[in-house]
Amino acid sequence: MQNPHKHGNVRTQPSPRMATTPDADALLRVQGLSVQFGGTRALDDVSFSMKPHTVCGVIGPNGAGKTTLFNCLSRLCRPDAGTIHFNDVDITAFTPDSIAAVGIARTFQNVALFDRQTVRANIETGCYRHLHGRTLSHLFGLRGASDATRRIDEQVDALLEMTRLSDIAGIVVAELPFGTRKRVELARALAMEPRLLLLDEPAAGLNFEEVGELEAWIRHICHHLGVAILLIEHHMNLVMRVSDQVIGLEFGRVMADGTPYEVANHPEVIRAYLGDQP
Repeated sequence: MQNPHKHGNVRTQPSPRMATTPDADALLRVQGLSVQFGGTRALDDVSFSMKPHTVCGVIGPNGAGKTTLFNCLSRLCRPDAGTIHFNDVDITAFTPDSIAAVGIARTFQNVALFDRQTVRANIETGCYRHLHGRTLSHLFGLRGASDATRRIDEQVDALLEMTRLSDIAGIVVAELPFGTRKRVELARALAMEPRLLLLDEPAAGLNFEEVGELEAWIRHICHHLGVAILLIEHHMNLVMRVSDQVIGLEFGRVMADGTPYEVANHPEVIRAYLGDQP
């Protein structure tokens, strides 16, 4: 699949009084998002958009507001101001389960799994949002239950194979190393069949070989499965290799938004990572 996304010149965050023109082709549009915790401004008038079938990397120093942004998008945090539109629907006030229903899935930096369940059972939990109220029919063996169960089994089998988890499908998650647990979480998120996947530092704790494998999966998920990816990552080489668009955050504000090359060479990004040069 060819990448349809070509981003224009780097821009810095506009003044709060400046109006921005909505991107009609955007899958995700964030406008004027602000979050304050006590006296700390975690997000300060953040605005950006991303297109379908693209990878957008979010970079910035620790404390830049990256995780707070993800928490707002997945509704684990309520913004104090601003709006979030997904597929032209205002989801700013949606509940977390409604966010999943519209097609947004997420992984977490520290991994959030059902530790006492098997790998397969964890992945299966991601499938059940597609039952559309048919859970009772599964419990009582009513019509359509067997077809839905067969579809889930096939979907889970495919995800197990894709993420190299087939051989350990029956192992309890708590017994697995961190890198493998991350693969389980990725497979579970994909089981939800999202249109947008939020990946929170997926390369953290992975070795060189695992990072290379993660890069291949990100490309496959975006280009072959057609899932847009918003990626928080400190592994800069990975971000620059896989991203179509990169957003740089600092102190809760957007300091740059453009192609990987543009953002990597933006003076504010260079200053944030390297400090002021003599």
